Amino acid sequence: MTQGTKRIFYGYYMLGACLVMLIVGTGIVNNCAGQFITPVCEDLGLPRSSMTLYLSFQNAALMILVPFLGIIYKKIKPKLFTICGAIVMIVSFALLSQCREAWQFWICGFVIGAGLAAVSTSTVSMLMNNWFIKNKGLVIGIAMAGSGFGSMIFNPVGQQLIAAYGYQTAYLILAAIIFVVFIPVMIVYRFKPEDMGLKPLGYVETQTADGTASGEVTRTGMTYKEAIRSPKFYLLAFIVLCLSGCGIGTFTHLQAYFTGIGLDPVFAASIIGITSAFLMIGKVIWGKVRDTFGPRPTLIIALSFFVLSYVLVLLVPLNTAVCYVFAVVFGLAYATPTVFSPLLTIASFGEKEFSSIYGSVQIFFYLGPIIGNPLSGAIFDGTGSYNAAWIVYGIAIFICLIAGSIMLSNKRKARPPH
Repeated sequence: MTQGTKRIFYGYYMLGACLVMLIVGTGIVNNCAGQFITPVCEDLGLPRSSMTLYLSFQNAALMILVPFLGIIYKKIKPKLFTICGAIVMIVSFALLSQCREAWQFWICGFVIGAGLAAVSTSTVSMLMNNWFIKNKGLVIGIAMAGSGFGSMIFNPVGQQLIAAYGYQTAYLILAAIIFVVFIPVMIVYRFKPEDMGLKPLGYVETQTADGTASGEVTRTGMTYKEAIRSPKFYLLAFIVLCLSGCGIGTFTHLQAYFTGIGLDPVFAASIIGITSAFLMIGKVIWGKVRDTFGPRPTLIIALSFFVLSYVLVLLVPLNTAVCYVFAVVFGLAYATPTVFSPLLTIASFGEKEFSSIYGSVQIFFYLGPIIGNPLSGAIFDGTGSYNAAWIVYGIAIFICLIAGSIMLSNKRKARPPH
């Protein structure tokens, strides 16, 4: 390389790959699921709580596999595991088009989750932690924005595909899109900078006792054993469970909620598209706010938005215009589960054994939707309305706001390193 020229850090290519991975992975597989609830249940005569239970099976598989990702990546080449996971996810997602009974959806959901473990937000968090030390909150936020961007694009697309061709063909077309987009992602994929003879962005060499430079990346924090023995771990687990459970339990059912109160399906899908746009923006915003002000102020502001969103969603039947305000506020709030899960783990326990600790935290991240999705459906089936669900979720998030503020209160106001 000639003097005066500078190569683009390869971690930025990985950031782009992670962004695209979540656009078509989580963005379609998870965040477009709500478009299929009403047409599938009406066509097959399934109750919503039964059909959407497949998402709980999906998250059950994730909950089982994600804690072992660190071990898996030591035994199996990460790139090979990721390619196999993507193929399993795509094929099983396509097979949803052939399901006729609830148990068939459940089986497909579990297999989707097994594949998704290799290409989910958990893996993306690990990749970004491997590649970046500097501006970690911002890059994680940008990467996580992929799921919101995918949701913004593919919720309206999914609705149009269902309206034009039926839900079965829509499943197949979306699966084909995921497959095509994943090809260049897998070409770029590198698990960690050391695989290419590089160091993470922001790495600073340390000096050994004899004055020579140490080539190892030093990360500080608690060990895994210390973390799981800390009461703070279980408080964090509760917060992550509530954020993910309330978030997905709301988002997945929004299309059904809006159409159930008389809104046009296409208009409802467009509101969800706006929500997804601000979901994408929120992930970048909260990451940047965290880097600037620290985790505690960020959590307080973000969860205040979350609580406000449940007040707004209850007001939608009174004035349709509230939909737009709700879309903005909830979109920003819904960014918190995926962004806060890794960032709160780092803030609470450091980076020394992040992968192992984060893997255990992710058990609760995936347990949340297992509870939240069928709970929303069950409340609707039992009462004919989602209102009770929105009230329960608003209270739960308010409790998380208080608990999280207490959990992070012993953190100094010193800004994280850039």
